[in-house]
Amino acid sequence: MKKTILLISAFLILGCKTDSKTQNTEKDAVEKIQVNENIEKTKQLPKFITLNEMFENSGDFSEEVGTLKFISTDQKNLHVQVSKPIFENDLEKVKNEIVKRDIVYVAFQTFAETDISELTITSIPNSNENPKEYFEKYKQTVKVSREKAKTILNKYLGSEDFSILYEEQDGIWLPSKKFSVLKFEKLDVVFNDLK
Repeated sequence: MKKTILLISAFLILGCKTDSKTQNTEKDAVEKIQVNENIEKTKQLPKFITLNEMFENSGDFSEEVGTLKFISTDQKNLHVQVSKPIFENDLEKVKNEIVKRDIVYVAFQTFAETDISELTITSIPNSNENPKEYFEKYKQTVKVSREKAKTILNKYLGSEDFSILYEEQDGIWLPSKKFSVLKFEKLDVVFNDLK
């Protein structure tokens, strides 16, 4: 009888130790999952509430320098003007591509980094020598919706997720090779589809 009680006691003690180990293993697994989720959250493309915040973060265009103007900040009628410098001796094709590229870039950047559903983008190049001098001859304006951009993204990159246009490198989000497809390889067809 004493042997039976000792055996039962031994099994209970071992069983408790096993349960304790199992609980610790489960606790460790849950903690690892939480750490991985936190890492994934920090690796998500940042979202901005306004265009101004988005432009400030990227530094691509600036009101101070004259490469960015907000024509309308009304959320129902957002209209932004962007400018990149050109040289007088640039080829006409290059000048036109700069304008198209800026529109494509700002449209897809906006839909990737904000929740804005529609905006109008005007691109008008300025002079490299005099940033306050704009070249009306090359000016283009396009009104684009998130849905239209999503259709274009799906057509050329097989996804409706705008975040694929960026990749994180050492804590900084930069345009990805997929974004380059839209801005360079497919520029003319993407621009025409946006129009």
